Parts: sequence; C-alpha cells; structure tokens
Amino acid sequence: MFRMKKREYKEQERQRRYYFFDYLFWLGEMAWWHYKGEPRRPKGESMLMLCIMIFIYEPIFFTTAHFLYDSPVFEWFAVAMIAGSVAILHCIWRGWIYPFSRREAVMQHYEGRRFSPFRCYFFVFSLGFLMIAEAYLLPSTLMRIDGHKAEPVEDTRTKVPQRWRDYLALHITVGARQEVPSEALQYLINQDGRTSRYGQPVYVMQVREEDMGGEFRAGLLNHATFDEIQDGSRKFVECTWVKGYTPDSIRVLLTGWYEVRNTGLCPVDSLEWTEDMEF
Repeated sequence: MFRMKKREYKEQERQRRYYFFDYLFWLGEMAWWHYKGEPRRPKGESMLMLCIMIFIYEPIFFTTAHFLYDSPVFEWFAVAMIAGSVAILHCIWRGWIYPFSRREAVMQHYEGRRFSPFRCYFFVFSLGFLMIAEAYLLPSTLMRIDGHKAEPVEDTRTKVPQRWRDYLALHITVGARQEVPSEALQYLINQDGRTSRYGQPVYVMQVREEDMGGEFRAGLLNHATFDEIQDGSRKFVECTWVKGYTPDSIRVLLTGWYEVRNTGLCPVDSLEWTEDMEF
C-alpha cells in the first residue's frame, strides 16, 4: 500500500508543473522558518502578493487609469481595485487562490534544496524595485503607444494650480476662506486686470466681522467702520492672487479688496505680501 501511494505521488509529481512563483513561495516560506526572530522577514504569501501586484494588478490599474483618468468612472474603479487587492490578500491567506495542497506539493518538490538567504532577499528587493519601476515606465509607455506625449513644463513658477495646499497656508496665515461667488460676482472678478494677468484667485471671500481681528485687513477701516462691516451695510470682497515667487521660492501674493455696490465692484485697497510674513 505504501509503495502504491508513493508510486501515485511520483506520477502526480511528473504531471504537475512548477513555475517561478512556486519557487518564490518556497523561498518565502523558508525565510519565514529560518528567520523567526525578525519581524520583517518575508513569507510565502507575501511573495505571492508581490507577483500578483507586479504582473496583474499594476498593469490593469495603470492601463485603465491612462484611458479613464478624467472620467468619474475612474474614481469607482480605483476604489474597486483597492477592495480587490484586499480581497485577493484574504483569498491567498484562506488558501482559495493558492490552495494548501499546492503549497504542500511545492514544499515537497523543493525539499532537500539548499536555502540561500542571499537569493531570497535578492528576489525580494528585485520584485520591489520592479514594482516601483513599473509605476514609472508603464504610464510612459502607454503615452507613447497612445500618441500623447508628456510635454515638459517650461516654468512651474508661473503656473500655480488651485490646489488645497495653496489655500491651506493662506487659511493659517490670514484666515482665508474658500467661498463660491455668485455668477455675477465671478464675472466681475474675471473682468479685473489682476485676474487676466495672474489667473484665477487662490481664494475669494466676503470680509466679515470675525476677519477684522488682525492687521491684515486693517486698511479697510479707512473706508468703513467696524460696525458697518459687522452689520453688513458695507460689504467687501477679498481676492488673493499668486503674483510670483521670490528667489527663495516663497510665493508673492497680491490681495485686493473691493466694495460691493449696485454698479459692481469698486476697488478700495490692495496689498502685496509674501506667505512668510506675519500679521
């Protein structure tokens, strides 16, 4: 009986094929067993996850991102890919993707082979480097295939994107708020010479009583009293543009204040300042 089982196992062993990821799984399991005291030692499951990330997950993700980046579908796709990676990791851990019978067969197949720590960590770092390189090379390759080549930015200082980090520093420094102006007010702001020269303001806000505590807006008190600003009988709109950069890469900002009147916006004051100033 024992000979028959051994013969059947050998017959199955001849028919079973082993691949590169099987060898990586064996390396990970052997490293886990040899370096039990190290918290960051690799494991067979982590080696399998690296293979899935490099050869399946990243090509699908970056290819889809190249064609659907500006589409709202891409946001749902990104969420689905994150959930899918978690599901794949769970399936590997439960043995649904890489069955335990396959793992036992792999360990028996490589039994007696000498374990090399150098070879193990060589593959670990090589796979990690390949995953990082793929994140840079695959999008560039898709751009070349698709015919859309990335154009180098000639002067990054003159094109300031309206991003959250641009506004956050101003919020901390001068208490700026991002308010959505009405269509009529936005039209008047767009007609201003500062907008045509420096682009859209970083933020637009109406000055309220709680904004008058510091020295930044003290010049408005030359045009209206605090009570008039408090009760809203005199309304002022504040706009701030990025005018440029200093040699030390500090933003030069231009803030303009307008009084809202029936005829439109009337400029009353302006201030040029840098974001490292204190008020």
